[in-house]
Amino acid sequence: MAAEEARLEKRKRRQRFMYGYNTVMCFSAGPPMILAPDLARRILKWPYDDPVMMGIYGSIVTSVGALSAAALRDEDNCDRYLPVLYTQIMYKTLTCLILARKLLKKEAPSWGMHFIFWFFLLYIALLVQAVPWKGSAADS
Repeated sequence: MAAEEARLEKRKRRQRFMYGYNTVMCFSAGPPMILAPDLARRILKWPYDDPVMMGIYGSIVTSVGALSAAALRDEDNCDRYLPVLYTQIMYKTLTCLILARKLLKKEAPSWGMHFIFWFFLLYIALLVQAVPWKGSAADS
């Protein structure tokens, strides 16, 4: 019984870490994408993209940061915010697959795409450790 409680507490700590990490990362990336898309694109040497799409993505990233901050404030019910983490796993995995295809075909023109690819892989690894999976021993 004590081992199960220790596993649950460890998972909760990882979740809190990921919510905090999301809050910091999303609030540092999202608002610049919305308010200064050209600057954000120049810094990462990202290929030209429609500024409207950069604004939409920046809004999504900022929203994830706001939801993660809300999860940190509501520690007793932070499991209610798990869809934020699951959604991040899905879209970051899809993004990595798309970037991997570009990298293998040598179509990635900037270091920014390489950085995002490896950064998202690390992010996915951390997220996978933080979320409960159906059938795992910690959820029994």
